[in-house]
Amino acid sequence: MLVEFLNDYYQANLKSIHDVAGNQHLIGYSKVFKSPLFVKIFKERDMFYAEQHVNQVYYPEIYLDSVIFENRYVVTLKDREMKDISAQKLGRKRVYAFGRLLGDFHQKLTGKVTVHQSDKRLSEQIQYQVAQLQDTKYQMLVNDVHQTLGIDFEQADMEYAQLPKVVLHGDFSIRNIMHYKGRDILIDFERSHIGTPYQDFIKFFYNEVKEPALRNSFLQGYETMHPFEIPSKKVQRCLLFLCALDICEYNVTHPERKYGKMPNEMLVTIKADDAVLAL
Repeated sequence: MLVEFLNDYYQANLKSIHDVAGNQHLIGYSKVFKSPLFVKIFKERDMFYAEQHVNQVYYPEIYLDSVIFENRYVVTLKDREMKDISAQKLGRKRVYAFGRLLGDFHQKLTGKVTVHQSDKRLSEQIQYQVAQLQDTKYQMLVNDVHQTLGIDFEQADMEYAQLPKVVLHGDFSIRNIMHYKGRDILIDFERSHIGTPYQDFIKFFYNEVKEPALRNSFLQGYETMHPFEIPSKKVQRCLLFLCALDICEYNVTHPERKYGKMPNEMLVTIKADDAVLAL
């Protein structure tokens, strides 16, 4: 029904290219817009509004339309020919440029778009996520780490409340950086929300840029575009836990697209009291 409606509405012949985490993607040429389309269909309203609002401000030249059809949410963009970036070719110059890219994103979007902002304290956000993982394979390890971090919560809550907040990309990683017309660009903004800049570094540093020298090059690039304040170790540990919890929930709800052992490794890191992200 929805695809038929969109084909009629856009005078197009859209076809599905893949289904990512339950969000369907379509492509096809539209006679209405006289352009190839890239159509993203969401089940979750917050994801839809994040993708819509960020594209309207960050990429107004490719944003075309939004549609709400029954219980589905649609963002329509101009389709572009983009190239993937290899994680095997990351040197200091490259990650410096990635830092500038993310810093530019935070600078341009913060205060300009409306995305989800939790009204809960950091420890309450963690508690909520922990509750979602009861009766799953992560329950024992998650509860153990939650208890371990309990002594950090009061101070972490106070500090996190004071840290500057930005519009986060929400899933900053190599797979969401593409090469287009001679420059690197960011894509996929459905997980954008309000948080402190460090939260956008966690998965990128933990999974893709592990060498302290490269991490520092990234931060140097970032700080040319946007200021950055390194959180205390207690806040870092809590934010790593929150990130791990989010990935755990994703693995549980989308078993066909697992992040593998990444969340387990994050949880073990916290429990072992290792340096969270050496800089």
